Amino acid sequence: MNGSKTKSYNRSDLLSFLGEKHANKTWSRRSKTVVSSREKGLTKSISLMAENYSMVMLSIGKALKVESEEVLYKAGETLASENFKQIKAPDLRRALSLVANFYADRELGRLTIDGANKGILLVRMYDCTTCIAAKKDGQTHCWIDAGFLAGALKKTLQTDYVVIETKCRGTGSEYCEFMIARKRFER
Repeated sequence: MNGSKTKSYNRSDLLSFLGEKHANKTWSRRSKTVVSSREKGLTKSISLMAENYSMVMLSIGKALKVESEEVLYKAGETLASENFKQIKAPDLRRALSLVANFYADRELGRLTIDGANKGILLVRMYDCTTCIAAKKDGQTHCWIDAGFLAGALKKTLQTDYVVIETKCRGTGSEYCEFMIARKRFER
């Protein structure tokens, strides 16, 4: 990369971009707001960016064939290490909250804690951009997200975790599900 940073945009940033005349609109799910063709184009553009990202990730996975899962997992760990290198959390719940905020701020997906049992935590991700274009093929596709979760937890908690995706759009699920456990070292 050339050292440029990617900026994430929220609704107020987009409204500012669209112009001051849109800044005072009331945004309600119940009201039917007239949307200009420029706004429709921007919304479509954002949707296409997410779908293109998903298609790129799927293409990389296919190109790498057998090693793709491990490579994408490691890439996710590396990305998280960079993004969370100065951040510490007191416990697992707070660390996951930081990761959830990271994903939400960038509109990459919505993380929720689904449950815990004997040292295993289940986390769901709704609206995952990694697998948005995935076909139902019986496979999980979000290896980079699993690696990102593992890397973020390692950086924020100073403890190794292993993360495995168990559900995905590729497996026919409406959400991605990840099992998280502390990594056990063999001696």
